[in-house]
Amino acid sequence: MSDSQKITTSISILVVLVALGLLGVRGGAIALIALLVGTGLLVKIRFKPSANDMRLCLITAVVFAVAWIGTYSYVISTWESGEVVELAIDTEEAVHTARLWVMDVDDREIVYYDAQPVAAKSLLAGKPLQFTRGGEVTTRIPKARLVNDVPEDEAGLVLETMGTKYGDRNKAATIYYIMIGSPHDRISLVVDL
Repeated sequence: MSDSQKITTSISILVVLVALGLLGVRGGAIALIALLVGTGLLVKIRFKPSANDMRLCLITAVVFAVAWIGTYSYVISTWESGEVVELAIDTEEAVHTARLWVMDVDDREIVYYDAQPVAAKSLLAGKPLQFTRGGEVTTRIPKARLVNDVPEDEAGLVLETMGTKYGDRNKAATIYYIMIGSPHDRISLVVDL
């Protein structure tokens, strides 16, 4: 095997391993496509090597990284363009900070949150948190419920309010979940603040 084949094989293996890691942790179409293309390149390099292999491997690695990072950046900047509140949640490990959209429903402030398990545990226990909205910080006792435990009519009202307030920004969430997935350990909550 030539030095060029070793380098192209190494790059392709790296793409495949990163894609597998992302699929295992969060899923997403970009990681799936990178896995398939990386695997295809490994097969091509093994059975039909050519002078273009290095270029193909580099293009694949760069396109994969730019697509993932670009999609993530686009989604975060879109989410941040609407009103965002901040929760500082005391957990067993440390203070966990979350930036979330907020909906005003029947004189209540409600957030939808795909929380890390340690943050979800604290929220479900109703431990006090620091709530920042419009620069004003207050201490709140959250009433958190698993999304599946929220009555259908209330969930519908929260989603309708989110759609009205954030409009086309909601498309960023769809893009996020399809293209880069979501960590598999997240716990979906509706939190009344």
